[in-house]
Amino acid sequence: MTSTVAVLNQKGGVGKTTVTLGLASAAWAAGLRTLVVDLDAQANATWALGVDPSTKNLGTGDAIHANRSGAAKEMIVPSGWGEEIWILPGAGDLTEREADTRRDTSVGRLAKSLEGVASEFDVVLIDCAPSLGLNTSNGLAAADGALLVVEPTIFGVRGVEPVLDLIEEVWSSDNRKLDLAGVVLNRVPAVSSDAQSRIVDLNKMVGTQSVWKPTIPQRVVVNQAHGERAPIHAFGSQGRELADIFDAHLRKLRRTVTS
Repeated sequence: MTSTVAVLNQKGGVGKTTVTLGLASAAWAAGLRTLVVDLDAQANATWALGVDPSTKNLGTGDAIHANRSGAAKEMIVPSGWGEEIWILPGAGDLTEREADTRRDTSVGRLAKSLEGVASEFDVVLIDCAPSLGLNTSNGLAAADGALLVVEPTIFGVRGVEPVLDLIEEVWSSDNRKLDLAGVVLNRVPAVSSDAQSRIVDLNKMVGTQSVWKPTIPQRVVVNQAHGERAPIHAFGSQGRELADIFDAHLRKLRRTVTS
């Protein structure tokens, strides 16, 4: 069974790509065949996975534009993390797909391109852009679950409701398999009464069961892993705390999201 999840938030800088890469790292450590779909024109996930973004190479924007069943198969490439982790690369041309004006003919193209491709993997992680535009809708239309990444701040929690509305819209119009897989709290401070208050607000908004535990603390090793374009699990004891957290989240993901 394949677990396909769209990792999203409309707000940039919340660690959405960090969570995507953390889950990919857990899959790497577990030996699970994994595909990362980079839907962000900044292509940070692509770069961190050891692939240099370039509009000269085929990638996610081309897969959407092709509007053809299985088109992604000829566009995915092995990552720099080893043979089990593959990437459908992002690049700047994704801004052109975001500018497509016909929602009814645009949303669903990514799902079409992954037909017969996603089933070859144990895990498919779709790293959405920090927006609620057409590319994010495409990501949700191709997923079985939506994983929302939130920082426990006033602005972070305030931004949750529009994302939930988009998930509902895509479920209603494009993808009846879609469900909210959960909410991951990222960059949680060790001691903060304000953060705890925001977590209470979030629990009321989405339900306690939807907020995944453990939460993810902010750690320097994350930036180090990104800078070295390596999985967090490759850092031994230095990355053990986060590795254990992402292992737990991957297990929950595979229990919760299957197709």
